[in-house]
Amino acid sequence: MTSLRDVYQEIRELGAEVLAISGDSAHAHKAWSKMLGGIPYPMLADWGQAVTKLYGVHNAERFCPIRSVFIVDREGILRFINPSMDPRDPGSYAQILEELEKLP
Repeated sequence: MTSLRDVYQEIRELGAEVLAISGDSAHAHKAWSKMLGGIPYPMLADWGQAVTKLYGVHNAERFCPIRSVFIVDREGILRFINPSMDPRDPGSYAQILEELEKLP
């Protein structure tokens, strides 16, 4: 999440917004964000993991979401999916920026 925070301004300059979704509670998100020195984008709580199941990125064995990236355009059309986001790989963030630049 801190690496995503590092490219957040570039994402915003491309006219996009970041929404992070996790299986943790809102209270846990707030504490974690504070521990990291703040997160500039909303963190949504998917406590029952309904959203991750709906998008097909739920790890049933570990009962947790699979780190993934979805890019949805202004019309609500899903334009890009990376179902195996590696937050340690700078290339993952470059790929997000590249895909955002392709949007109409």
